[in-house]
Amino acid sequence: MRKILTIALACLLHTTLYSQQGSLLVEKMLEAGLVDIQSLDSDILVDLKYSSTDNFVGKDMYGELEQAFLEPEFANRVVKAQQLLKQRHPDYTLLIYDAARPISVQRAMRKMVEGTELESFVADGMLGGRHNFGVAVDLTVATNDGLPLDMGAEFDEFSEASSVKGTPDTNVASTRTIEVYRDYVKSLAKRGVISYESANNRILLLEIMCEAGLVPYRREWWHFEELLSMSQTRERYKLLNF
Repeated sequence: MRKILTIALACLLHTTLYSQQGSLLVEKMLEAGLVDIQSLDSDILVDLKYSSTDNFVGKDMYGELEQAFLEPEFANRVVKAQQLLKQRHPDYTLLIYDAARPISVQRAMRKMVEGTELESFVADGMLGGRHNFGVAVDLTVATNDGLPLDMGAEFDEFSEASSVKGTPDTNVASTRTIEVYRDYVKSLAKRGVISYESANNRILLLEIMCEAGLVPYRREWWHFEELLSMSQTRERYKLLNF
């Protein structure tokens, strides 16, 4: 009986600590001036992959945090993309996988992949990446009941099939246009890397996001950001230093 009670108390303590972690992160996000995307558009779906073990590190990094927070102006661009999507496909919606990420979580993630082939996909934990300033979002298109469309590669699948551009990113607008992305995605389908159906789905996502003023990271079809250098990002926005 004592052993059962000990296990029960340990489980309760673990749940309580996770709940407190989630509440603390919400408080810190709000203090940093970020907004919950669903407070702007409740139709946008959220399934934070780093609040589960369904991610490339296989570990829950956020605890009980379930809301997707973003810098206000950036969040408005995501809402604009949702509106564009609804105009074209009323039965579809955006589904967010990740948004603002505290630098403490970034450092923990970076430590997990240092020295591995995945290191280049995780921003440096010292200076931080765009997620750590609340100006990057990972998302997809889903049906209104939450079924993600086939994009040809899974979230956090780091392979050629996840790419949306064949050359390195620059901050020159002419190198990061919908035409550039559309042509490359079509080339993936022609080479049999992804299906034509998934290519069309991916192009739909690219079109609405680009029209809303956000561009993808070339190696991750799910990641969108502003057309700013990291130095400009760090000058303009505040690091989520918690």
